[in-house]
Amino acid sequence: MTQINTILVDDEQEALDTLEILLSEYPKINVIEKLSNSLDVFPAIINSKIDLIFLDIKMPLINGIELLEKIRSCNPLVHIVIVTAYDNYAMKVIKHNAFSYILKPVNRLELKETIEKITKCLNAKIGNGECDKVPILSKGDTVLIAFKDVIYFVAEGNYTHVFLKTGDKMVASYNMGVFVNKFPENVFVKINRSVMVNKDCIVAINKKNKSCLIKLDNQEITLNASAKFLREFNTIFGNG
Repeated sequence: MTQINTILVDDEQEALDTLEILLSEYPKINVIEKLSNSLDVFPAIINSKIDLIFLDIKMPLINGIELLEKIRSCNPLVHIVIVTAYDNYAMKVIKHNAFSYILKPVNRLELKETIEKITKCLNAKIGNGECDKVPILSKGDTVLIAFKDVIYFVAEGNYTHVFLKTGDKMVASYNMGVFVNKFPENVFVKINRSVMVNKDCIVAINKKNKSCLIKLDNQEITLNASAKFLREFNTIFGNG
């Protein structure tokens, strides 16, 4: 992993600036945003590929525990480090799978150990192929889905329909942006604003009818294709 895309969330600007300075000692940590409004975290993790969040607990609008729970439902893969002046939240954040818990003022050695563990964990997941699976929250259950087992996704508001090669269909409790960021672009391609398809399942396109044909075993499915996708088809599949 070349860089770890990171956002910092704290209602105190001084705390954000101090943490950013401390993290600047680690070239792999790429701080994308510093957020003083806790609710701004959701568009940030939906619209960008985020690997790591440093999160304060005591904040207005929504406390860190509630925020942690909502982040987990929106993006189950992101690593979260709690940074707080309070030492009585450890069990609660562990329950919600926070990666680490650092007390303010941030100790440089403790931060260094946390960064090393996160880097090792992310590298290990890539090396072991664990990133070939993504946890999907559906109807209150979390299900691990392998990239290769998905045919296509269809967005519907804040939900996403996931169509599997087994013939099963799931409704994920978050929008398409999460899947665009977490599923590799060399495997999946958006054929229109609402549909993302496993490239291995595409067998033909029809520019006249603006459609894309996907096939699995004896099953054929025709989906609408955007003019942009049809224009870029040859480039996407390495023929342009």
